[in-house]
Amino acid sequence: MREHDQDYVDACRSRVESQIGMFREVAQAARDHGDADVSGLEGALESLEYEYFNNMLLVLDASFPTPDAGPGTAVAEVRALSRSLMEDGGTLAVDPEDPDAPAPGGGVLGLRAGDPITLTLQQFRRISDAFFREIESRTARSDG
Repeated sequence: MREHDQDYVDACRSRVESQIGMFREVAQAARDHGDADVSGLEGALESLEYEYFNNMLLVLDASFPTPDAGPGTAVAEVRALSRSLMEDGGTLAVDPEDPDAPAPGGGVLGLRAGDPITLTLQQFRRISDAFFREIESRTARSDG
């Protein structure tokens, strides 16, 4: 696995936190806008949330290219989700021959092959936190 220095990891985590904060601010501002017809607002925000955090997952994956994710890891789960978003129309596709493929219903998010990938803020937070913990543990091992 390619190692990343802690400054790079910290900068990436900071960008993720900033993006999460911006999403929350925009969603709250839209909900607080009292003088507009907001009948379709929640549905629109839900669609935006899925698209936004699916795309954030792709950015997270691209920020840490690694040749080996390791079976059962959050890094492997992010790889499988990203690959499915890019190649399988947003439906989780798991190659049973891939030694790094997440177990059905396992991993951080518990998704199974065939499930749609529609990440919420909370799901993205869980998978990105687990992802960063793994990346940081690998970084700490390479530093020490």
